[in-house]
Amino acid sequence: MTSKTFRAATSVKTQFDLKGRVCLLTGGAGFLGGQFAEAIAEMGGVPILLDRSEEELAKTSERVISAFGRCETEIGNVADVDSLQSACKRVVGRHGKIDVLINNAALTKYGCDADPELFFSPFEKTDRTVWEQGLEVNLTGVMLSCQIFGSQMLSQGKGSIINIGSDVGIISPDQRIYEADDSGYQGVPFNTPAFYSVSKSGVIHLTKHLASLWGPYNVRVNTFSPSGVYRDHDPCFVEKLTSRIPMNRMGAVNEYKGAIIFLASDASSFMTGHNLVMDGGRTAW
Repeated sequence: MTSKTFRAATSVKTQFDLKGRVCLLTGGAGFLGGQFAEAIAEMGGVPILLDRSEEELAKTSERVISAFGRCETEIGNVADVDSLQSACKRVVGRHGKIDVLINNAALTKYGCDADPELFFSPFEKTDRTVWEQGLEVNLTGVMLSCQIFGSQMLSQGKGSIINIGSDVGIISPDQRIYEADDSGYQGVPFNTPAFYSVSKSGVIHLTKHLASLWGPYNVRVNTFSPSGVYRDHDPCFVEKLTSRIPMNRMGAVNEYKGAIIFLASDASSFMTGHNLVMDGGRTAW
């Protein structure tokens, strides 16, 4: 059980330090996964990227190593129990522990087993394969990762799990931002599929369940819910989206790194069951 006389470091720098911390990131080869890995490596941690694509893992890890000197990779599938258990054994075999788990893996159009053209279908025409695979990766995959890697943390008596949620796990996606309008905006060929917002909402509540379950054993579980990051989006789309955000902009590349370090480190040692939202104020409305 957790000691009732926990002592926090007096130095803020020490609280944020991740030196020697072994940090596993699912979906590690992805856009945000790579940024989170850079942040962990910069703060002295050991980022271990878990993803399905060996090629994409190599690209991301090479970038992290080039900038910060250290990054490891593991081939794995969050929807496959055997795959996760094997990865856990390999990581613990090399390092003897897992300090941080970041559940970042999420289904994208290009990773879906269904026809990619069906990924953004209107809800009335939702393909069941898309729906089921979305829930399998985004929600069941988080559950399995927490179960397998969290069990290792329980045996250690310490750990921090960060589940990646979303602003649309809190509020409903505003479908109007995708639609054509009278000002000449032609609309965009994508939307927020129902499975995405439903699964992210489930992730937020799974976090609370596990936080209350594992709190006495010093395994913390929190959610980080970001909004969209600007990556050369259609200007008209950006204008419509940002008009619904109090700060009147999207998130910037690298802007979420500090939040991840906060949740991974001892700087958040008395925080569990929390959903840390960074969305420019979008969910405040």
